[in-house]
Amino acid sequence: MKCQKKYIILFVTISLFVLIGSGCNSISSTVTPGINPNPDINPENDTVSYVKITPSSSTIKLDQSLQLVVKGYNSDDEWVILDKSKIKLWNWSVLGCPDCFEGFVNLSPKSGSLTTTFSSAQVGTFYVVVYYQENIGDKYITHYTEVKVVK
Repeated sequence: MKCQKKYIILFVTISLFVLIGSGCNSISSTVTPGINPNPDINPENDTVSYVKITPSSSTIKLDQSLQLVVKGYNSDDEWVILDKSKIKLWNWSVLGCPDCFEGFVNLSPKSGSLTTTFSSAQVGTFYVVVYYQENIGDKYITHYTEVKVVK
């Protein structure tokens, strides 16, 4: 009986270290390719008031990839279904000299997707932005998030 308790305590301890080491927040915001990041059903008010980008992490190392997901919300702060064809553009900017980073930053896909993957071969503080347009002629609904790339 003593031996079983030791194994149970050891298992729980190791599990906690694994969860802490992998980052609980990154587990909940990671989207597996092929899985739709939209909610299952729309609320009654399904008009998009704002969008929000959720990165799988706010800091990455050189040449690592980061997945970003955009979610839409109505005026009641309820999560609504976004139409990926209305994602007009994913783009990035950087503090300093953006032209100096051309060719070193990869953002893919750049439109038509609720997710995008970001990576950089240079260190910097980047801003990734998404442009969503509910109806043709409407103003873009935008949101950006900061991503730090470190050595």
